[in-house]
Amino acid sequence: MAYVTLRVLHGADRGRTFDHLPTPVTIGREEGNSIRLNDERISRYHLKLQEDNDKIVLTDLESTNGTKVNGEDIQVRILRHGDLITVGRSLLLVGSHSDIDRRIAEIAARLPGDGAARAHQMGERLDHIARPDSDVVADVSEVRTPLLPGGPPPSPDRLSPAQSAEFSELLEYIQGILREASEGSVMRPGNETVEIDFVHWQALLDLQARLAEILRQIAG
Repeated sequence: MAYVTLRVLHGADRGRTFDHLPTPVTIGREEGNSIRLNDERISRYHLKLQEDNDKIVLTDLESTNGTKVNGEDIQVRILRHGDLITVGRSLLLVGSHSDIDRRIAEIAARLPGDGAARAHQMGERLDHIARPDSDVVADVSEVRTPLLPGGPPPSPDRLSPAQSAEFSELLEYIQGILREASEGSVMRPGNETVEIDFVHWQALLDLQARLAEILRQIAG
């Protein structure tokens, strides 16, 4: 059985993580879906994720407003860690932090120059923190993309209501910029580059996910 992790970057459910869900997975706004999103532009049963030949396949269930993967309108698409799904007003990132790091390492190994050495080094770091009784890698800040090796600083605590509102406005502004950058990117099947370098693109998406989690904590 295949499993999938989805992180909500934008929309009413931003900051939520659906971790290690067994396939098949359905997404929609009705009860009975594996993932129910609060988005009126999403169909009652919008899309389905299922395993086929050791791959995760996304199928749009003839939704009213359609589905995009990495900026392209799709009906059926094989999903990979790091892909970005757009449904209604919601953006979902496929994979955990370590899932995406593994894909980055695989891509780096195929790059010319010292890509293979970088991939080997990252692979050793990933193997070092792997759970001994599972092939699932723990999500820890030790394993991150090159742009954020140490992870983000801790969020401030003991904020007054006014300070929380001001901090939220600042994060809303930052996330809006990141959202535009990610939605404007296109990665077509068979091509593992986007308008910016893949590693940096994933770092931007990871930053966006972290900001979404902080915003949800403040609002809660």
